[in-house]
Amino acid sequence: MKKHLNVVISLSVLAGSLMLISGCSSSQTSAAQSTTPSVKVITIGSTNAAGASGKLAADQTVQVVSKIAGKITSVAVDEGAKVKKGDLLVQLDTEDLSQQLDQAQAGLTASQAKLADTAAGARSQDLQAAGAAVEQAKAAINQAKAGVSQAKAAYDLVTKGYNHAKNFYDQGDVSTDDLDKATMDYEKAKAAYDSAVSQQQGANAQLTAAEAKLSLAKEGATANTLEQLQADVSAKQAALTLVQNAVKNAGVVSPIDGVIVKKNVNVGEMAQAGAALLTVVNIDQVKVEVSVPEGMVGSIKQGAKGTVTVPSIPGKTFEGTITFVSPVSDTNNNTFPVKLTVGNPDGSLHAGAVASVAFGASSADNRVEIPKAALLQKDGKTVVYKISGDTVHPVELQTEDKNQDWVYLKGDAAVKPNDKIVLNPSDKLTDGTKVRAE
Repeated sequence: MKKHLNVVISLSVLAGSLMLISGCSSSQTSAAQSTTPSVKVITIGSTNAAGASGKLAADQTVQVVSKIAGKITSVAVDEGAKVKKGDLLVQLDTEDLSQQLDQAQAGLTASQAKLADTAAGARSQDLQAAGAAVEQAKAAINQAKAGVSQAKAAYDLVTKGYNHAKNFYDQGDVSTDDLDKATMDYEKAKAAYDSAVSQQQGANAQLTAAEAKLSLAKEGATANTLEQLQADVSAKQAALTLVQNAVKNAGVVSPIDGVIVKKNVNVGEMAQAGAALLTVVNIDQVKVEVSVPEGMVGSIKQGAKGTVTVPSIPGKTFEGTITFVSPVSDTNNNTFPVKLTVGNPDGSLHAGAVASVAFGASSADNRVEIPKAALLQKDGKTVVYKISGDTVHPVELQTEDKNQDWVYLKGDAAVKPNDKIVLNPSDKLTDGTKVRAE
C-alpha cells in the first residue's frame, strides 16, 4: 500500500512540474480551485452485539382505489401534493347515478304515501260513500220486493185463468186459440215473476257487499296488509341508500393524511373498481425493521427505546420506540425481526434510507461497520476515501458482509469510529485530491 501511495505521490509531483513548465497562470489556478469536487461525507460509528442495521419505511402506505367503476371527470392532486384524510382526490362522472337517484327517491315517496294512507284508515268521505252505498242497496231490495209481489200476484192470476182455460178446453168448451192465448199469458207472467225474484236476489247480494265494504272501512287495514306495505317501503329505502352510496363513492377521497407519491390516472380515463388510482404515504413517523441474532433478542423489549442513526444525516441521532419483537426467527438466517417507530415531524427522514439502530451499550465485541455505498473497488482492492482536512486519502480495508447494505471491518483497520469517509466516491478521486465536503 505504501508503495502504491509513493507512486501516486510521484505522479502528482510530475504533474505539478509539467504544469509549471507549461506556464499556467494564477487565473488558471483559481479556476482549478473553483472546480474542487464536492463529496458527501459520513462519520463512522461503532456497533456491537446490541446494534443492527436496516432501512426506513413509511409508517403508512395506502393504494387509493375506487369502489365503483366510472369515467374520471377530475383529478384534484398531483404527485408531491400534501393531503388530509377526507380530501377529494378523484371525481367520477355521476350523470347516470343522478337519474337513478331521482327514480329511487320517487319510488320510496310513493310507497311511504301508500303506507301512511292505509295506516291512517278510511277518510270520512269514504265512510260516508260506503254508508250511502248500503242505503242504496237497501232501497233496491225494497223496490225488488215490491216488484216480486206485483209479479207474483199477476202470475197467480194468470195461472188461475190458464187452469180454467185448460179445463174448459178438455171439455170442448174452449177453442184451441183461446187455450194458446191463455198459455202465452201464463208463460209471460211466469217469466216476469222469475225476473223479479232474480232482481231481488241481486239486490240482496249488493247489500251484502256494501255492508262488508262499510265494515272494512270502519275497521281499517289488517296487520298483514300493513306489514306488506312496510316491507315495500324498506325495500325502496334500501334501493335509495344503495344509489346514494354510489354517488358518494364517485368522489374518491384520501383515506389518510399524507403525501401523494404516485398518480396512475388522468381525466377522461375509466376507473375500475378496486384498481389503484393513487398512492399516498404518511411519513409523520417512519418505521425501521432490523434483524438481530438469537443472543441479543432476549434483551430487547417491546416499548423500549432505541437510538437510530442515518448515514445520510451525519451527526444526528433519532429516538425510536420498539413496537414489535418477533417471537419467531427468520428461517433463512436464524435472526429475529425487530421493528421500531421513529418520529419524523420535520420530514428529514426518507423512506428507503439506510439506518443503524443501537439498542444499548455492550462491553464486548465492538465492531466498526461501514455502508457499502462508501466502498470502491480499485486495482483489485477494496478501499474507502478517508478525509483529512480538505483532502482525501485512499485506505485499503478488509471487510465482512453484515447485510445487503453494510459491512463489518476486519482486522486492525486504518479507519476508526468518528473518522470521516466519502459516501459514493468517484473513481476519479486520487490520494491527496482536494474536496469540498457537503
